[in-house]
Amino acid sequence: MEKFKYFMPAETFFGRGCVLNNKEAFLALGRKAMLVTGRSSAKKNGAQKDVTEALDTLNIPWVLFDEIGENPDVETVERAAKLAVSQEVDFLIGIGGGSPMDASKAIAVLAANPDRSSDILFTEAKAMALPVAEIPTTAGTGSEVTQFSIMTLHEKRTKSAIMPKIFAKVSFLDSKYMDTLSPKVTNNTAVDALSHLIESYLSVNANFISEKIVEIGLSLFKECIPALKARNYTAEDRDKLMLASALGGVAIAQTSTSIPHCLGYFLTYEKGIPHGRANGLVTQAYLELFPKEDKKVAQLLHSLGMKSTEEMGDFLNDVLETSETFTVEEITYYTDRAMENTQKIATFPYAAKKADIYKIFEKSLLS
Repeated sequence: MEKFKYFMPAETFFGRGCVLNNKEAFLALGRKAMLVTGRSSAKKNGAQKDVTEALDTLNIPWVLFDEIGENPDVETVERAAKLAVSQEVDFLIGIGGGSPMDASKAIAVLAANPDRSSDILFTEAKAMALPVAEIPTTAGTGSEVTQFSIMTLHEKRTKSAIMPKIFAKVSFLDSKYMDTLSPKVTNNTAVDALSHLIESYLSVNANFISEKIVEIGLSLFKECIPALKARNYTAEDRDKLMLASALGGVAIAQTSTSIPHCLGYFLTYEKGIPHGRANGLVTQAYLELFPKEDKKVAQLLHSLGMKSTEEMGDFLNDVLETSETFTVEEITYYTDRAMENTQKIATFPYAAKKADIYKIFEKSLLS
């Protein structure tokens, strides 16, 4: 059997009511918290109320930064970090989808290094960070169990992971916070989780444990396919999607993501396409880049109850709403930029050339 390393330090609580039922976990993180949220969703879905009630009960003071938009940029986390330092915050709580959770990690680095510029995020892998807790309110990114934080870089017209690897000290997975999500957001984020499972499973970095975790995640996702198609979700569906997303995060924490994420970043930045849907748009063509005899692709499709990549494409077309149009010039630019990300391209188990990347874009966006 192959040798491998496996590391997953995030303490994780799963189940409805888990924040208040396990609130004592906050005591180990620090004496004053900053809540990092979007502008309104954490208030609407009840997550912010649960957290503040838990902190108040524990006599832990807190401040709120609720200015995280979709695809947060470095400028925003700089402002939040300055507030954290001025308020003498010593731990962060990210509440929301991937944007607030990722932002909380970047803020934790900057707040722990107040005399350093934000360049530290992209130059020092071992930079210190304040402790972070994460509370997902969508089932998509898996940021609550990964070490990754993705920032928008306007000067490079794309998104990139920060260098420090920041695992949450504790995460709370309560799917009741998803009950208020629209079908569009539910499906887009679910496809993000699916892309994590797919990309991890097929990566050259996959190992025995990561593959088994993915297979469990795929089995849970398969049970949710009828709900995703019908755009009608029970509490059990929400639980399964939340867990499948977390398992996808556990998997990519070991393997990282692959080509679809690399390509999807440009669709998000240039066209404003939500991250999960951007990944989904290129997934079928990505799978078709593998040789037809590839056994892992066949096993992946089988785990989802699908017989072909065409069936995968039909599913994605069914659950995602697509409306954008693209030009040859645009996909040529995306291809050139994608080839700069050699790390993501190298996760493909076969030699992926520039013509292959262009073909993925062409099949996905022009046909």
